[in-house]
Formats: sequence, structure tokens, C-alpha cells
Amino acid sequence: MFDRFRRVASEAAYLVGGSGRLQHDVDLIATCRRPIGITRHVGVTSPVVNGGASTVTALLATTLAAQRADRVLAVDVDPGGAELSRRLELTRGSGAIEGANLVRSDPTVPALRSTLAAAQSQGARDVGLAVVDCPGTMFDEIATEMANTGHCTVLVVPSVPHLAAYCLQQLDQLAPAGQDVLLNRGVVVITVVDSSTAGTARWLSDAFRERGLDSVVVPYDPHIAGAWPLHSSELETGTRRAVLELAARVVGIVTGTAS
Repeated sequence: MFDRFRRVASEAAYLVGGSGRLQHDVDLIATCRRPIGITRHVGVTSPVVNGGASTVTALLATTLAAQRADRVLAVDVDPGGAELSRRLELTRGSGAIEGANLVRSDPTVPALRSTLAAAQSQGARDVGLAVVDCPGTMFDEIATEMANTGHCTVLVVPSVPHLAAYCLQQLDQLAPAGQDVLLNRGVVVITVVDSSTAGTARWLSDAFRERGLDSVVVPYDPHIAGAWPLHSSELETGTRRAVLELAARVVGIVTGTAS
């Protein structure tokens, strides 16, 4: 009798848990689809060079493009490295990216402003979000420009043990205005770069929470780690859910209501 009770209780808990996750996903999708009247600019940056900002930009742009009826711009401001371009151009035809438009800009503030203005003038009402992959680090001029003029900042922190403490130090050294950007219109993303660094990701998540920042953790995904180009259909379920959470938070911020 007790065994039967435990089995029934376990099955009920599983169903309730599954139903809860499904409803949460539905809520996130509804947030991602909120109407945006005027194009909103989102900057994606990192405290360190090659911190994963391009990959997160690609994931965010594809997810937003898959859920939204308007256009999503993915802006590559690193024509030399062109990691974002290589991530996105090669995924055309794979599904989600077809809704996004890849545009390029020279790595200067005037060039970026011109690129964004030109993209909007070609169809201002049709562009909901422009996601800018900021080269260098969060202290470079492009990232600073996006922090000052953008509507949302996504800060990418890799779970590399020897970089984790450094990234936190960099954040703690931000001026009050920079800290306000993260607290009021920022999303911190922790990328688990290797399955062995999951502990570092948890430590980072706790450290950010102590600073008033609730981070999104993108789990280690072999497809992201080893596949070029990216194909959203091949991402693991946990990865898709994490990026959907990120996309919903971004839309929540730019529409004035955090999700």
C-alpha cells in the first residue's frame, strides 16, 4: 500500500512539475511576442574579450526571430573577426534565423549609429529589436555607447574558473551609473563553457544574486561547443529554455515590464 501511494504521489508530482514548466514556457513565449512600437536597441557585451557575447547574440536573435512577427536585427560590429556573421549567415535556411536580419557595421560609434538609423529608416515600423554584438569588452566604446543609449544590456560571463573572480572584480569597479544600468535594464548571462565548470557557474550565480542580479544560466551544450554553424533545432532542451528565458527578460525590460 505504501509503495503504491509513493508511486502515485511521484507520478502526480511529475505531472504537476511538467505542467508547471509548460505553463512557464507559455508565459515566456507570450512575453517574447509583446508588441514593440519603436525599435529597441539591445547591447550584448562581456567583461572579457572572447567572453561568448557573439554566441549569445546569435542565440538571442534566433530565439526572438522565431517568436516575433516583426523583424529582429542582429548587428555585427566586428567585421574583422565576424564571429556573429559566421554564426548567422551559415544558419540561414535552418529555421529560426530566417526571421532575423544580419547587418554589419564598422567598429566605431558613428558607424554604428548610422547603421542602426539606416536599418530603421528602411522599415522603422517593421523592426522590433536590434541586437548589437559589442566587440572587445564592456569598457570599449561600442559597449559604452549601447549602455548609455540602448534600452537593454546583456552581460555575458563565461564560467571559466580563472576568469570568474576577475569578471566580478570588473563589475564591482563599475561607476554607480554603470551599476544602475545592470540593475535597472540589464540581464546577466552565465555561460557554462564546459560541463566541469558547472560548480563555477553556481558560484557566479550566487555572487550575482548577492549583488541584486538574478542571472540566466545557459548550460553546457555540445552543439554550441563544437558545431558551426548553430542550428536551433539541435540545441538541448535546457539550452532552449534558458535562451527563451533570456529573450523574455530582454523583451520585458524594453517594454517596461520585467518578466
